[in-house]
Amino acid sequence: MFKIFVKINAIKNISAILIFSLLLLSCEDNDSSIKEIVNSDVEWQFTNVDDSVLDLELLKSNLSELIDSNYLRAIAISYNDQLIFDHYKIGDANKRYPVYSVTKSVLSAAFGKLFDQELIENENMTIDAFLNMYDYNDPEIKSTISVKHLLSMQSGIQDDVNYIRSDTPIKYILDQNLLYAPGRFWNYSSAGTHILSAVFQKITNENPESFVKKHIFDPLEITNYFWEVDANGLSNGGWGLYLTLHDMIKFGMLFSNDGKWNSDQLISQSWVNRSTSKMRAFRSGSGSWEYLPDNEAGYGYLWWINTVGDNEVFSALGYGGQYIVVDKTRKLVLAITSKESSSIRYRRKISSIVFNDLIPIFPAAPPSNN
Repeated sequence: MFKIFVKINAIKNISAILIFSLLLLSCEDNDSSIKEIVNSDVEWQFTNVDDSVLDLELLKSNLSELIDSNYLRAIAISYNDQLIFDHYKIGDANKRYPVYSVTKSVLSAAFGKLFDQELIENENMTIDAFLNMYDYNDPEIKSTISVKHLLSMQSGIQDDVNYIRSDTPIKYILDQNLLYAPGRFWNYSSAGTHILSAVFQKITNENPESFVKKHIFDPLEITNYFWEVDANGLSNGGWGLYLTLHDMIKFGMLFSNDGKWNSDQLISQSWVNRSTSKMRAFRSGSGSWEYLPDNEAGYGYLWWINTVGDNEVFSALGYGGQYIVVDKTRKLVLAITSKESSSIRYRRKISSIVFNDLIPIFPAAPPSNN
């Protein structure tokens, strides 16, 4: 199992978008400011699968639509725990791509490990158990924010990404007025997930990056990565992770296998199921939801959930068109990385092709012996 990796050929408003762009250019580890060389040649070679299982011509046709786009950087597909296709239009197997809010789903996995290790009692614990809320404005109402509220985007914390430019980012976030009482509504907030990062550090006495490295990345043999930090050295909980394409696939495969990697249960199956179940449902397909098809979608614990046919699939999604899509029934994982400058039209096109055209091609995977 997982032998494919033995041989690796290695928002809320316009101001938020501008800040993301400035951060991208200013990050010392990021090399996207270097002119990107486009590889227009595609090697249409599918491995570990044949025509008896899939309509490869139809698969090729659908993939061509994505690859022909000016915004795509790279794409990979694993099916039944085997890499069947990858293509690098920009970069190569050693290239670390910025995955933006895919970072949130990695943070969710880290919290799952905390629950598995019983380092935190339950999701309903409020953040005043870990942070001194009287250091911030309106401590009484903010003390009612729970870990579950933060994991499910129901904290009421504003989505103000300027925190990353502050010398005191946690105070910057928690001094702002809440949009609503915690738990009342759903509102996407990268600032809220950075508070989760601070809570995580208080629980473990170490940065999320350090914990993730030991408990998730090292077992997955993910070594070529980078995670941005705030002014105080705290791992950015809202975005900031850079991964290779194959490592994006590995992380998705961990979840397609219920948290198990080879013979090791890295994350409990119960957490995988809980974190990828709908905590809030909404109609997708327009406005901020151009990353998902137009259907009844939802949000779990820092994972997006939508339906394809009779199956629920879940996705880690990032600004500009970064995707890790997991269909457990099909044992299917897709990883896509795109230019930050991608248009809404492009992201809607990805959404349509991935969820309406690509995924339905694949039959349910046979039971695995691993």
